[in-house]
Amino acid sequence: MTYDVVVLIEREMSEGDARRVAALHARLEETVDYHVLVSSHPTEGIGGPMALLGSSFADVAGLSAGTSPGRTSTATALADPQFDLASVIEHSSRRLRAHNNCRVNVSITHGEILLALKTLVNSTKSQEVVVVAWPETVARFLCSNWPTNARKELKVPRIRVLEHAD
Repeated sequence: MTYDVVVLIEREMSEGDARRVAALHARLEETVDYHVLVSSHPTEGIGGPMALLGSSFADVAGLSAGTSPGRTSTATALADPQFDLASVIEHSSRRLRAHNNCRVNVSITHGEILLALKTLVNSTKSQEVVVVAWPETVARFLCSNWPTNARKELKVPRIRVLEHAD
């Protein structure tokens, strides 16, 4: 029997992201299959996790016009699916697979993220959804009670929201 997990990402998973996601399931006796979901256009209103709250990636990551020129962001170090989807898929899959020798399947959505998430959860019969997001997104998710509402909407026992790690 397998334990299926959908991992929703808005950017390439860092080594720290992959390590933290894999650690969530390290003690499971079942084989874990990850189903990574990435949007092909995260900066648009129908993009990644932050779009569920009505924000763009630039707003959440602090990259909007109000950002000071000297400020650097981790976002620039990771591949952006809008410009380099192949790198996002390759690097995220490789990093996740390296931490627990699991199967990693990748799905790309070109449309509404919540619909794609719901479809993927249903088709894989996933027992869990893990959202890897930037700190500002995580804070907004938790303040808005998004995990509880999403768990009911997606009909999964567990939703975890992890803050992006370097």
